[in-house]
Amino acid sequence: MLTVKGLERPVVVLAVNGFAVAERAPQLLYVGLSRARSLLVVVGDGGEIWDAGGPEAWERISGGP
Repeated sequence: MLTVKGLERPVVVLAVNGFAVAERAPQLLYVGLSRARSLLVVVGDGGEIWDAGGPEAWERISGGP
């Protein structure tokens, strides 16, 4: 995922299927979430997403609390 750092795309599909290095999970999630210009589709376990990004990431993805 870090290979797309600095690149944006109109549509991004982010599949969250665990993080190889838990300490880097917040950074990896942020990079994935910040690449989409028009549409972001996130697929994965909500608990993993919450653990990596906390309530801010979850609200951004779900559109509310």
